[in-house]
Amino acid sequence: MPFDPQHFIDRFFQPFNTESRFYWPAAIALAIAFLANVVWYNWRARTSPPELSIRPWAFWTNFVFLVWLTVLLIAKVPFFVFAISIVANIALDIYMYRFYLPPQETAWEREQRRRAYFPQPARRKRRRR
Repeated sequence: MPFDPQHFIDRFFQPFNTESRFYWPAAIALAIAFLANVVWYNWRARTSPPELSIRPWAFWTNFVFLVWLTVLLIAKVPFFVFAISIVANIALDIYMYRFYLPPQETAWEREQRRRAYFPQPARRKRRRR
């Protein structure tokens, strides 16, 4: 069977249907993505406060995009709409973690270094009666 690139291009612009061999793997991948997103959000890792403040934004944008992809899958839209949506989601996550988060982390680290220079107040011991 010869390789026909036109077949893949045609399939890229045809709507999904339940008889397609890619429909059920896409549905299972969406379910796994939902679970992975929830597990990642609830994972208790020792991270900096700026990342903990941005994590809900990343979680909810991913969640909204996954719901959007589920709607697209049910509506059986062409695959290129899925591809555009996935690229938009990845671009938004990259923006958050590559451009929005680093200035906040450097400001937090600068504040931690600044606080190290100031003496901390001594703890008062309570007198027992």
